[in-house]
Amino acid sequence: MMLCRQAMLLIAVTAISATEAFTSPRCTNNVVKNLRTCHYSTRTKQSWSELINETADIDSPSRIEFISPLLQDGYPPAVKEYERVSSSDPKPILLYLPGFDGTILAPFLQFPALGEEFDVKAMQVSMDDRSTFEDLKDAVINFLVQECIYGRMGETYELYLMGESFGGILATEVAAALQSNTQYSNFVRLQGLILVNPATSYLRSELYRLGPPIANARWLRPIEIIPYIFGLTTKLVPLFLDEGLAIQQLFTILSSKGLPAVVNTPQREAYMGRVAVTLASRLNFMPKDTLKWRLTEWLEWGNAVFEDRLEVLQSGITEGEDDLGMLRLSREVKTLIVVGEFDKTLGSLDEANRLSAEVFRNNVVHVVTGAGHASTCGGTLNLMQLLRQVYPEVNGYRRTNYDVGTTEWKPRADLRGLVPRYDYAKIGLSPLLYWSSDYYKEWKDDEKQRDRFKSRGYLEGKNGVFGWIGEFTLALRKWITP
Repeated sequence: MMLCRQAMLLIAVTAISATEAFTSPRCTNNVVKNLRTCHYSTRTKQSWSELINETADIDSPSRIEFISPLLQDGYPPAVKEYERVSSSDPKPILLYLPGFDGTILAPFLQFPALGEEFDVKAMQVSMDDRSTFEDLKDAVINFLVQECIYGRMGETYELYLMGESFGGILATEVAAALQSNTQYSNFVRLQGLILVNPATSYLRSELYRLGPPIANARWLRPIEIIPYIFGLTTKLVPLFLDEGLAIQQLFTILSSKGLPAVVNTPQREAYMGRVAVTLASRLNFMPKDTLKWRLTEWLEWGNAVFEDRLEVLQSGITEGEDDLGMLRLSREVKTLIVVGEFDKTLGSLDEANRLSAEVFRNNVVHVVTGAGHASTCGGTLNLMQLLRQVYPEVNGYRRTNYDVGTTEWKPRADLRGLVPRYDYAKIGLSPLLYWSSDYYKEWKDDEKQRDRFKSRGYLEGKNGVFGWIGEFTLALRKWITP
């Protein structure tokens, strides 16, 4: 029976790919407003690819991956659940779409708590990627369909789509596409849309004012990197920071006075430490050509598409299936909009008010006190607790005892938005224990070859220097402690 359902879904996918004409934006430069306006026309996928090939003047390598971040970082409850829990009763998927940097680091603190109720997935895009906005959209939809056929053995699953910054634009467009075609309901049911500082306000933002001049500035090739780095560090990077809250929280954590509410077990503290000490290897420098491409082909193009969708909502006149999908999205899907109080990059607080008033009828807006653009999903936010309040149906999906529930303590002002340590210890968990067997479980999936982020060399679990020292330290502590 299961094989028959998979076969039927594969046939449906083939039929969609072969016969479906989809609505794609064809954007032209508007010299008067210096903006791009999108005009929709019905194109087959083949003709759209030809258009891209005709207009592209640089190589366009695609480096898009969809991963399970908790498995990649060896979070024991997630690995144990993956290895032992039957796939006949799966959790809903929460798919995270990142900002235009393409990394999944901004919300990493939230992932373990989200794993209580969701099968957490994330898209990451390498710095050399030259995918178009439509390429990214197609990649996400293809992943969601493939997940049904191969990951869920043909069973339709529930999806919560989360997009941050640029990912908010992409998530909205993907959600509209899922709502536009009833055939997608054979694969996935969209239950909720979560937008974090959505970049739908890019064309009216400080990033739009400062970013393109830095990306388009022309200098002699040998010294071009110097003014580019200067522009990044003095103009763009400060836009993403808050009013000092993140630094204050870091000192509070290092002094063992407090922790984020979502870090309430030794395993979660070890996970936080592992990611933190390997940040240097995960953060890559964004080349000038990449910045230029993504500001134009991702943010500017995506905003033009979104504004056209907004015109459809206001007029009620649809010109294609995706327009109809946007109408359904705005009326039927509950949307959570999370914004940082001091987001200087996009002015997200004002944008949240616009989206709640003009776009999404069924919405909840949550403001993270003191947060900037990059720290909205940081230590102050308890996203899992918020999702349980907004989407009551997710309560009770946790069917294993591999992980504990997230604390519902409220952030304390004297701890800079954090909460007291779960163990009230005066000294935090030793970094020597981050890769010990109690707090780290290596995930091996050689068959599917999805292990993208496994630490190598001296950081590789029990086989590395940190792992062996951690095991010795752990054994010594257990022997000394009565």
